[in-house]
Parts: sequence; structure tokens; C-alpha cells
Amino acid sequence: MLIMETSGKRENAVGKGKGTLRSRTIIGFAIITLPLLGLLTWNNLYAKEVVHTQAVTSNKNLLLMYMNQIDQTLNDLNLYLLKSVSQDDDLIPLNALSNEDPDAYIAKIRTMNNLYFNLNYYKTVDALFAYNGKNNELLFTPQQSLSFERRDSIRNKLALLLHDKTEPDLFKTWKLIHLDDQYALVRIIDTGYLSYMGAWVDINKLMVPLNLLHLGNDGEALFLSKNGTPLTPPSDSNLTADLKTIDWDRAMANQTDKPYRILNRKQKLLLVIQPSGVTDLRLAVIIPEKNLMEGLTLFQRVNLYLPILVALILVAYLLFLQRYIHKPLTQLVNGMRRIYSGDLSARFKDDGLQEFMVIGETFNKMARQIEVLKIDIYEEQIRTQRAELKHLQAQIHPHFFMNSLNIVYSLAETRNYELIQQLSVHLVKYFRSSIRTHLSSVTLTEELEHVYSYLSIQKMRFPEALTFSIEMDQEAGDCQIPPSTIQPLVENAIIHGFSIRPNAPFHICIRAAVEESVPDKLFLEVRDNGKGFSPEKLALMESIITEEEPIGNHIGLWNVLRRCRLFYKEQVEIDFINDKEQGGVVVLRVPRQTRNEERDGVVQSAVG
Repeated sequence: MLIMETSGKRENAVGKGKGTLRSRTIIGFAIITLPLLGLLTWNNLYAKEVVHTQAVTSNKNLLLMYMNQIDQTLNDLNLYLLKSVSQDDDLIPLNALSNEDPDAYIAKIRTMNNLYFNLNYYKTVDALFAYNGKNNELLFTPQQSLSFERRDSIRNKLALLLHDKTEPDLFKTWKLIHLDDQYALVRIIDTGYLSYMGAWVDINKLMVPLNLLHLGNDGEALFLSKNGTPLTPPSDSNLTADLKTIDWDRAMANQTDKPYRILNRKQKLLLVIQPSGVTDLRLAVIIPEKNLMEGLTLFQRVNLYLPILVALILVAYLLFLQRYIHKPLTQLVNGMRRIYSGDLSARFKDDGLQEFMVIGETFNKMARQIEVLKIDIYEEQIRTQRAELKHLQAQIHPHFFMNSLNIVYSLAETRNYELIQQLSVHLVKYFRSSIRTHLSSVTLTEELEHVYSYLSIQKMRFPEALTFSIEMDQEAGDCQIPPSTIQPLVENAIIHGFSIRPNAPFHICIRAAVEESVPDKLFLEVRDNGKGFSPEKLALMESIITEEEPIGNHIGLWNVLRRCRLFYKEQVEIDFINDKEQGGVVVLRVPRQTRNEERDGVVQSAVG
């Protein structure tokens, strides 16, 4: 018992440990590698962020410079138009004179020459024009590079705008106009005399210098309206839908801190925006993140694959530890647990390492010695239990033999020789089964026949005062129980519950069954209609169940429980109950066991 308690304390100490060798190895390696991986990951992200910031700053500066040039050109055009309206004396006669007047014709020629002359100074302007509101006459001077179809479209659009004047803010600032799937900027100055002067600038023409930017294969440079509508068609049609999802107020606010990122269907895109200071126009550059890292391909690959390489090294290291350290230790621990649980066949296999070879040889020798020692102890226990079982069975015989002699003596006094003969037959049957001390078990049928002989003997003594009945389920007849298990319970009921009553005889009912709710248990019940159990008697019987030695003269009940526990090697349940109507009830529950199961149990015990 001391060895088992010490082992249990050691097992509890191991179970309460802070961790295993494998977990501590992994934790130790993780403490070293995880900070390194974190540093590499941070370095990779920081390097990418620096590259992004530099690329965005460079492109933003470029956009700022170009947008300033555009704003400067628009401001120059605006000043030219205002100066022409205020100083050109030929614009007033356009509206004041009739078309037949020669001065009106000369004013038209001078105005056209002035427009053509100044058009050469503004290469970004597609057309300059003047309009006579009184005669609905448009003087239009386009660039030579402009196609005839485009000239006609612009002329018609201007004539419609100046005639109808339906566009809001048409004469206040540069106006964004949509014409033939293209966008243009229009500035119109009112002279105040029903005549106007203005300029037309196609957005596509402003894009020409931006096409020289190196933005990569998927990079885009384009003009946007205030609400983010592309004014120049992007090469990727999906980009138009992506631009509609942008929060432009947030995007413009972030320009002072870092670039705004949008998610395309394939990759992340950086958006750099530069608004115009003259009109509602924004110049945007969209750069794929992968293009920013083109010059750092080797650095990027090293930072990408280094964590993977470290992870592979960790896996290889853990596999090495698993193969040469953890596996032998696990095998040794499992072997020790098997031996502790009773499996002495556990052996340690040779692992090849010298240290584990010595441990394995020592472990195997220890296991063999324990196995031999346990077999010797078990055989000694079997011999001791068999001797004790025979001694317990032998204790029953003198006890009942004296009671039987008293019954014979009583019958002899009455000179009832026929009953003496019947009693002798029952005594022969009873003692024939009682003297078979070499048997460790009998069937339930044999045991009940033995009880029947006993009760028949008692009934001959009290023919009018005693009755009995025996009930047994058919499937319970082959169950094995220790000899003289039920008979002491019946005898105890007669001794402590029997009383002679004039109205009804003392009745004993014996029932043996297999309960459906617990099919692996055999249910044995002895019920009588006698005096029942007093509280003191119940307390005494409950104490007999737990005692290691019999108390006083109550050998029979203690003997039954002791032999059942030795036979089944399991917990045996017994209950003492007072019947609701009258009498006492003793219920004994034992494991259901047949002859074959008993032999199998003996074989397994011998092997174990």
C-alpha cells in the first residue's frame, strides 16, 4: 500500500507540472525565432512603406508641378479673355452694327485675326471663339490639329450653349462640358453688349504630357471630376466602378498624410490626387503596389521567403527532436503508465542512442522483475483466498447442524415418524450440498433447491405457522453464485422475523430475477411478513456490512457478504428495508455471471 500511495503522489505531481519537454522545447524555440520573424516582418513592411512614401511623394510633386502649369495656363487664358473683352473695340460693333454694314464686316475680320493670332500662343487651347448674340453668329478659330468632325461638334455645342444659356454658372468660371464621350473646359466672358468671348480646352489634350509618365503596365494617370467621375477613359474598364466606391472627402483629407489605397479585383492600388486651384478638376495617378517594388525584387523575395525558411527550419528541428528525443521519452512514459496500470508486458524498444539504450535495458529488466514478483504475489493471494473461502463455508455447517438437530428432536417428541423420514430426506439433500466445500460456485437453480430443502425442514417444524414461495426467472437459472448465499438470509428472516399469529401464517417469499434496467446485475430478494426491522436492528445490520470482522453472533450475514466480495471481486450491494404493509425485505444485488464468464475471469486474472 505504501508503494502504491507513493506512486499515486508522483503521478499527481507529474500531472500538476507546468508543461512537458516537448512544449518547453517549442516555447524555447519560439522565444528565439518569433522576435526574429517579427523584426523581419516589421522591416519588410517598413521598407515597403518607405518605398511607397517616396514613390507617392515623387508622383505628387510631379502632379503638383503639372497641375500648377495647367492652372497657370487657365489663368493666362482667363486674363487674355478679360483683357480682350475690356480693350478690344471690335467686339462691340459685332452686336451694334447690322451684317450689311461694312464696319461690321471689318470688325469680324479683325476679331478673327486676333483669335487666330493669339491661338498660336496657347497650344493647350483647342479653340478660341466670339459670339454675336444679336445675330446669333459664332466666330470660331480651332487648332489645325483638330479634326473637322470635332470642329463641327464643338461649334454646334457652343452655338447651342450661347443661344440657350441653360447651363448654370456658364459665365462665372471655367465650366466642365461633356461632348461626344469627351470632356472639355469652357470659359466664356460676357461683354455686356450681347456679345461674348471664350476658349475651349479638351481634357484629352491636357493628358498628352501625362502619358509620358512611367507608371508601369497597370498604372493610370487621368483627370477626375469633383465627384470622382473619370474625365479621361481609363485603360481598365473595371477601374471606373472601383473609383465610384471611394470616399473622396476622406481621400482628399489623407493626401497630407499618406496615399489613399483602393482595392482592385486583382491587387492593391495607390491613389495620388492633386486638385486644381482654378476649376473643379482633379488630376489623379493610380499606381499598383507591385510596380513600386520592381526595383527591389531581390530584397522583396528575401523578406518574403525568409519567414517561410525559418518556419521550415523550425519544422525540421521539431521533427528531429520528435524522432530522437520526444519519441523515446514518450515511449518510456507510456511504458511506465502501462506498468502502473497493471500491464506488465510493456517493453522499451532500442532507439539507437546510447543513453536511451541504457535506460531501455534498465526499464525492461525492472518490468520483468515486477512481472515475476506480481505473479508470485497473485498466486499466494489465490491460495489464501481459497483457504479463506473454504473456512467460511465450513463455518456454516455447525451453525445450521445444531438448528437441524433441534428440529429432529422436536419431531421425535411428537413421535411423528413419517415427518422424521421426510425430514431425513431433506436433511440428506441439504447436507449433501452443504458439504461440497471444494466448489467455489453453484448455479442459482442449485442454490434455490438447497433453500427449498431448508425451508421444507422448517415447515415440518411449523406446518401451520410457516409458508414459503420461490420465484425465479428462467434466464437467471444458470447464473453462478457462491454456495449458501441465499440460505443464511432466509435463516436470518426466520430467526428475527418469525412470529406465530392466529390469523395468518408467517410467509417467506424468495425472488431471483434479472432486472431489465440493469441487465448485468442479478437481483435476489428475501421478503417476509413478520416483525420487520427495528431502528436499532437496521443500524446493526448496516454496521455489519462495513466491518472487516463479524460482530457478535451475526456470522451468517457477514459470511455471505464476505464470500460474495471474494467471489465477484466487485462491489456487492445489499439493502435492508421494512415493507410498507408488514415485515422486512432484504435485497442483494450481485454481478450477473455464468460459468464461462467465471472461467474467463479466472484466466484473465492469472495472466494479469
